[in-house]
Amino acid sequence: MNSAIQKRYIYLDYQAGARLVYGTNDSLPGLIVDKYKKNILIQINTAGFDRFRDLIKSIFTKVFATHEVVFYDNVEYRKAEVLPIHNKEGIAGDLEVEENGIKYKIPKSVMQKIGYYYDHRENRTRIKNLLFRINVSKENGLDLFSYVGSWGLHLLSAGVKTVDFVDQGQMQEAIENNLALNSFYHRGTFIRADVFKFLDQAILENRKYDVIISDPPAFTKSEKNKSSALQGYEKLHLKSMKLLSDAGVLVVASCTHYVNYDELDKTVQDAAFKNGQKLQLLDLGVQGFDHPMSGLRDKSFYIKYLVYYITRG
Repeated sequence: MNSAIQKRYIYLDYQAGARLVYGTNDSLPGLIVDKYKKNILIQINTAGFDRFRDLIKSIFTKVFATHEVVFYDNVEYRKAEVLPIHNKEGIAGDLEVEENGIKYKIPKSVMQKIGYYYDHRENRTRIKNLLFRINVSKENGLDLFSYVGSWGLHLLSAGVKTVDFVDQGQMQEAIENNLALNSFYHRGTFIRADVFKFLDQAILENRKYDVIISDPPAFTKSEKNKSSALQGYEKLHLKSMKLLSDAGVLVVASCTHYVNYDELDKTVQDAAFKNGQKLQLLDLGVQGFDHPMSGLRDKSFYIKYLVYYITRG
């Protein structure tokens, strides 16, 4: 565990928060630990490490003496491993996050997984930097599956004037607070809706966006359902691309391990063909440095990020 923590110190801009332990790729299978501004959240998913809960907590309490260290176990994961269900420990107040210079407060009532998704942090930096470098319209952006607004806030910081945030969860308070926290007053609107239904309605209303971010939850957790996952991606991209301006930017993000880059790209290519649009691939990326992987065949590699400049034929 100390070795895993030391690895993160080489990334100078990860000190405010990062994944400190990433399971097998830190030689600690079944152990996930995330660091936030005031909290250390620990998740244990294997019986081997569950035997050492007190020791694990004591190590992180000692190393991070100013942080509140709590277990934030995933009940479903533990049931799958036939592990005992402990009383979930709560945190005091909101979860405070800082990533790429952007600040977030996540209310306990809407926290997902282990709090925040650090895995796309490098890609959020990439899209921000890319938008500074290209001469495209940046009037309005769309953040689909927004959660607490990570992608959309990065768009605003890159000069996009306004952003619509869409999520089926009750994220309005969190997103409005995060807009204010970063001085993006009156530049964002939260829309609570199923994303596919929102897209259908927006198409009917002929809405248009200059930059669209699509970062859905994993579409499948197994190889056997990959075909339906690919169909889901193509359907999502087909609808999203109908909302793009005549010349716009689409960010396609995926956390589906069983869908590779070629397959994900093909769903975009097929959608563009059906929509009569032309593509230029501008950028691609993988997971952040605090989610280490040895290469593209690593079983822990799951994050994909593709950016397209899309025009109408």
